[in-house]
Amino acid sequence: MRKGILLVTAALILIWRASPCRGQDTAASGPPAPPALEDVSPLQEAVFPLLIPLIFNNVQELKRKICDDEFARIRKRWGDRYAIDVLFRWSEQLCWNNRAIALFVAFLATIEHRRVGFRLPLLGPLIWLPLSGEFADEFQERVALLPAHMFPDSPAGDYGDKDKLQHFFGSAFLDYVFGGSDPAERVGDFIEWGEDAFVIEGSYDIRDLEANHRGRCFAERLRIDHTAIPSAEMSTPLAPDPAAR
Repeated sequence: MRKGILLVTAALILIWRASPCRGQDTAASGPPAPPALEDVSPLQEAVFPLLIPLIFNNVQELKRKICDDEFARIRKRWGDRYAIDVLFRWSEQLCWNNRAIALFVAFLATIEHRRVGFRLPLLGPLIWLPLSGEFADEFQERVALLPAHMFPDSPAGDYGDKDKLQHFFGSAFLDYVFGGSDPAERVGDFIEWGEDAFVIEGSYDIRDLEANHRGRCFAERLRIDHTAIPSAEMSTPLAPDPAAR
């Protein structure tokens, strides 16, 4: 009898040690996979771009998700890179797996400028255009909750690289739509030049250009592999190392 009890006890110990759910620190093994892509018919995916009101409703829904406690918990537990992967997967789900529109929705949901002003030669500041329909407090809350440290060299502090998300997803959208990186690169370079020349408080930023490049790389990857995630382009420093020049 005693021997039988010992055998059962030993078996239970072995099962417990082999179990992946025995209370181990899951953070040590890395974050889980992002939410799985849903099965969507090709017809749904093809028709989605025609549903303009739904697209902008999805922008608002993704903004709401950014401000939700669940997103804050994801960022705190797994970090900002993983949170961006989840954010994009949510966008895909909202857009019925139409990846071009999902990139566009992610771009609009991560814009961190409420308005943009343009200065004209000799006239100075003249035109201000809204970039977000949010109230001021809603805008400030969302921007405060955007991922900020997605690159190894992201600046310290709460702001970090929040502004690079709009560059990343905007450039990825252009590349995915144009079917190649050359047109998207020219558009990105023109925007960066125009920001320095005409945008109030704008400046030419090499990190913005590199964020554009990473976005284009992600679009190329996504075109081949529909399960691709943004963090695959975020594991190396964004700015070139001056010591390497």
